[in-house]
Amino acid sequence: MKITQIPMGAHNAQLTCYLQDPCTEMPALDRCPAILIFPGGAYAFCSDREADPVALAFLNAGYNAFVLRYSVSQNCPVEEVYTNAFAEAQEAMDYLHQNAGDLHIDPEQIAVVGFSAGGHLAASVGTMGRVRPAAMLLGYAVFSIPGKALGMELPDLLQQVDDQTPPAFLFAAQGDHLVPATQSLQFATLLAERKIPYEMHIFAYGDHGFSTGSRHIANPQNPENPESAVWQGMALGFLNHIFNHDVLVPAPEEVREFCLDMKIGTLLDTPQSAALIQQLLPELAQYVQQEPGSRGISVNDLQFYSNKMFDEEKLAALNEALAKLN
Repeated sequence: MKITQIPMGAHNAQLTCYLQDPCTEMPALDRCPAILIFPGGAYAFCSDREADPVALAFLNAGYNAFVLRYSVSQNCPVEEVYTNAFAEAQEAMDYLHQNAGDLHIDPEQIAVVGFSAGGHLAASVGTMGRVRPAAMLLGYAVFSIPGKALGMELPDLLQQVDDQTPPAFLFAAQGDHLVPATQSLQFATLLAERKIPYEMHIFAYGDHGFSTGSRHIANPQNPENPESAVWQGMALGFLNHIFNHDVLVPAPEEVREFCLDMKIGTLLDTPQSAALIQQLLPELAQYVQQEPGSRGISVNDLQFYSNKMFDEEKLAALNEALAKLN
């Protein structure tokens, strides 16, 4: 393994690169996926517990890993912390892309992972960066914070999600006393509204800052947490899907023949089938007026989930009449 350190920005930020040694016995190491790590620390410091231990875990999974120790209030004026940190994060992304060959990484397979405030920085890159990662892993991340709770104003990332936001894997603990897990729920909801792939795990036990959950990084404030440690394997599986361009939620095949399996909306928008519904099953049209969300399902689905709302003989007659339109 080769370890190098690259200065970033003008405030002593540093990118530590952990690179696998390519060899003929392991040809896959010549072009690895990459993980860019943003430790947490309330933008006041960069936590060692969320830096090298995370990098080594991803190295073991075949990644080349990069830890950015970005600007914090210990090394620059507090009012400049976020601006500098965000610029350094973008510079790190640029560095990985521009030097992908020398770093033995695939520029199309660069993910970011961030914890707490580092999660805010990682999500900033994912929602506002000029070069965005292929995916984000966001651990008990800060997405929105009122006023100057950390001594500085931070962008509300719940207002920044757009169609270019990459897929995200979110994980947090229900008992987090610093950053409520509901922040992750809110961010996931915004992704869902835009049909951006996401996976989320809210662990029942644990508190803020569990990192990898391993025994060797535990301390009195952050005890070992084997229940939450499973996020790493789950995240690797999620990234495999994203990097392989798997369809995470396959769209159901559209029914093109007129029948009770066709979407109700399609039947009502087609004059011939709409006339048959008004003639043979007018209560269906009346129901859809009251519940417009039912347009996206089929008549058969509605009948099943409503515990047979409609008369079966009327349905059979409607299905027979619809078939004659094909």
